[in-house]
Amino acid sequence: MNLLRKYFLLGAIPALIAVGLATILDSYITQRLLQEQIDLTLEANLDAKSNEVRYFMDENLSLLKALSAMPEVQNGELLDILRYLRNQENAVRPMVEGLYFDELDGTVHATDGATFNVADREYFREVLMGRTVITRILKSRASGRDILLMLEPVFTENGTLRGALGLTIRDSDLIQFIRSMETERGAFFALLDDQDHLIAATDKADFLRNQHLLSPETTQVSGEDGTRYLISMREVPDTKWKLIEAVPEDRITSVFNRFAWSKITAVACGLTVAVILALFFSERTIRPLQSIIQTIHRFAHGDQSVRIPAKQYGQFGSLADSFNNMADELDIAHQRQEAHLRTIEASETRFRLLFDGAADAVFVRDRNGKIFDVNHEACRVLGYTREELIGMSVSDIDLDWKQADAHLIWNQLAEQSRDFHPLVERVHRRKDGTTFPVEIRLTLFEREGESFILSAARDATLRKAAEQQTKAAKDFAEKVIHASPGILYIFDLESKSVTFVNDNAKQQLGFSREEIEKLGPHYYEEAFHPDDLPRVVQSQQDWYDEGVPLVRRDNFRLRHRDGEWHWFEFHRVVFQRNALGEPTQIMGFAINITDRIRAEEQLLWEKALLDQVMETSVASIMVVDAESRVQFLNTALEKSLRLTRQEVQNRPLTEFPWPLCSLAGEVLSADKRPFSIVRTLRKPIYDLRYKLQFANDEHVILSINGAPLFDAQGNFAGAVFALADITERMESEKVRETLIRHLEETNTELKQFTYTVSHDLKSPLITIKGFLGILAEDLANQDEDAVKEDLSIIGSAADGMKQLLDDLLELSRIGRSGKTRTVVVLKDVLGEAVTLLAGEIEARSADVQFDTGELAIYADSVQIRQVLQNLIDNAIKHNRDEHPQVRINASEDGEGFVVMEVADNGPGVAKEFQERVFQLFDKLDPDSGGSGVGLAIVKRIIEYHGGTVKLESEGLGLGCKFIMRLPKYPPDPNSTVAMQETSLP
Repeated sequence: MNLLRKYFLLGAIPALIAVGLATILDSYITQRLLQEQIDLTLEANLDAKSNEVRYFMDENLSLLKALSAMPEVQNGELLDILRYLRNQENAVRPMVEGLYFDELDGTVHATDGATFNVADREYFREVLMGRTVITRILKSRASGRDILLMLEPVFTENGTLRGALGLTIRDSDLIQFIRSMETERGAFFALLDDQDHLIAATDKADFLRNQHLLSPETTQVSGEDGTRYLISMREVPDTKWKLIEAVPEDRITSVFNRFAWSKITAVACGLTVAVILALFFSERTIRPLQSIIQTIHRFAHGDQSVRIPAKQYGQFGSLADSFNNMADELDIAHQRQEAHLRTIEASETRFRLLFDGAADAVFVRDRNGKIFDVNHEACRVLGYTREELIGMSVSDIDLDWKQADAHLIWNQLAEQSRDFHPLVERVHRRKDGTTFPVEIRLTLFEREGESFILSAARDATLRKAAEQQTKAAKDFAEKVIHASPGILYIFDLESKSVTFVNDNAKQQLGFSREEIEKLGPHYYEEAFHPDDLPRVVQSQQDWYDEGVPLVRRDNFRLRHRDGEWHWFEFHRVVFQRNALGEPTQIMGFAINITDRIRAEEQLLWEKALLDQVMETSVASIMVVDAESRVQFLNTALEKSLRLTRQEVQNRPLTEFPWPLCSLAGEVLSADKRPFSIVRTLRKPIYDLRYKLQFANDEHVILSINGAPLFDAQGNFAGAVFALADITERMESEKVRETLIRHLEETNTELKQFTYTVSHDLKSPLITIKGFLGILAEDLANQDEDAVKEDLSIIGSAADGMKQLLDDLLELSRIGRSGKTRTVVVLKDVLGEAVTLLAGEIEARSADVQFDTGELAIYADSVQIRQVLQNLIDNAIKHNRDEHPQVRINASEDGEGFVVMEVADNGPGVAKEFQERVFQLFDKLDPDSGGSGVGLAIVKRIIEYHGGTVKLESEGLGLGCKFIMRLPKYPPDPNSTVAMQETSLP
């Protein structure tokens, strides 16, 4: 092979190989970059579409969350909840298919009244755990249609899970939404549920309904017409659904093929031209070079006189001159070598002085490690004499000595000669047995025709200790840097690039350290949000304008590998300066504050929502600070307090114009008010009832719930109160309790009445019937005296029946008469009662006295006279004393009532029987006369007038005292007494 062909092939073949490899690599890189760009485009498009699907569901989920937080749902009865949901359902149709309320036992109530149970559904367990649920497409048990179900837990005010609200969307709406998505030419979208079943797809993807192999691992699928599609899949946020985007494979491969063929054609043309030109110029260039090479061969074989005439070789003349100069230099060097050998002997003495005076321990040894010479420092360090060391093996003092390693180093020194002076680390042992680390510099040299190794050993004890400390400090610094919660980085101002970043960058941004450092000057535009770039530049400029203060703090957004933007708080300081004191490198620390930013945004939204809810709430709400100053009150509370918020804003509660009182009317001191109670207890209070007294003698009764507010340090910061006007409810409750009590008493009396009537009416009839038979016999016997006696007994029985019937009739009339109440003077009505009983009083020689002055009451005079007549009659009739005494007096109690006492000196009543005297038909003395209805009539009349009556007696033989309490003035039209006037039977 001639020189031309040889050097052409040597130059052309590597070039062709390099071009081929470059073409292949370029093709591969181009394909990868093109594929990555397509993948990024598909992923970005798929992210946007998946967010559209999530937004479609969030619209309905937001409605569901808002409904579940309404008081009507949290605290209402089931019928109220369904009525409320029905109204909401009508308002949002046709967006939703229906609204439902789920109970904790699985019972579902539809707004149309239908019920069914879903306790067997898989999702019901998550409902019981208080989680928001979005199901896959289900068959509705209510309508039978395919629906998408969303469930939101419902909690009571105290945080107890009460059930869940359900919202259903027809699958046809979801399918229509998916089909409405815009797609590129030939592409399509498809939505899968959590079991990889097709839910909906665009029109081009209908063939997927016949395929059951779609899964997260699927990357390709074939259409009915044989078209192959590349599949990209993305999970819909906060669901288990997956959105698929499919792009025809030929769209991607056609682009790459056209690009690849164009490059191959260009490379082929370029190679052809390069080969032709290389052949032409190589032949003309190498011909003079062949002559020069032949001359060099002659010189190399011993012809030291040969030279090259430079003028004959044109552009290779410099090469010829170089050869000629080299030959001349070799001649001169040979002459100098001879002179140098003569000076070696003179330098031997100087070398010995340097050898012995060296600061390091120096050894001369052969290939096998035998020591031939040492200097004074070696003897001092090891504790041997020079004579002891010479002849010893290196293994006697070097703990790490290995023959094989020594031979390997010897060979390397022999091969590389002066260019190789390795530094090795060993452990030497002193004569006394102690050891210490050394670092040894090895040099191969010849002496008197033999090769030796010169070893210069230096004690490395201090260096080792310093290295260990340095390593420990470095390890600690690296641990601190990489364990810090944020991203620590160093930014070079000259190159505009990141030169260092800790491992947290991978965790926080998804990019490795190498990827971030590789961005170089493109760091800003690739990493920061486009909207933040002007602020980044301005912040940097402001920092310089301010004289580069110690720490600069800013908040910017950085792009994550997944395409999302995360908020970071940057803290920057100057890390390096140049000789002029100007900053050259900046060290920064970036903390991910995305969650905090989102929490702040959510907090602002929730605060706005809370403000609207509180402002529009029908409940009266007030917020005060730690000093009881009013910070907020809603419209409902303005109406309840009859004050505007401007009148009370920032004023303490103690400065309100209306006093807060107990239910008894006592004005409360500051320490007994709801605010003081909440501040003292530091926990919520519930249903504390107070009276708010207005200036015009009007009042309202308030039920107050309150809860404390705390600042970030846990200190008391104020309280929130919810007030409810329960005035009407309290009055209604009183009426209801009174009616219930009267109803219970009436039922008891009715039972007693049934028994007594059946007994007391039956007994006279039996007597009459029996004596009628006896009367017939006496008439037949013409016994006139017996007949008179029989008729007397029959008449007494009839009189007893009449008295009983009259008493019952009188009892039934109480409360049924018209409104005949007037102002009644007690002394007048007492005089009438005494006059009616004058015969009995005279017959028993009774002493009846009364002292009521001019006191009057508001009552029915006839009924009050009947009460007094019954009490005086009982006091005389049941008194066994020869001269019965009755004393009546009256006085005012200061609360709008008159207290009247009727006392006698009769037999008295034992304490255990004092409650029974007012019961219907209950006679303590069965042998006494009367029907047992008189005192029941007294009690009924007194209570009908809104008063009370009770009996006091110290016991048998100590007399009785009846104490009555009757109203002095007409009752309030809205009071319990006025209401019951027409309610009592």
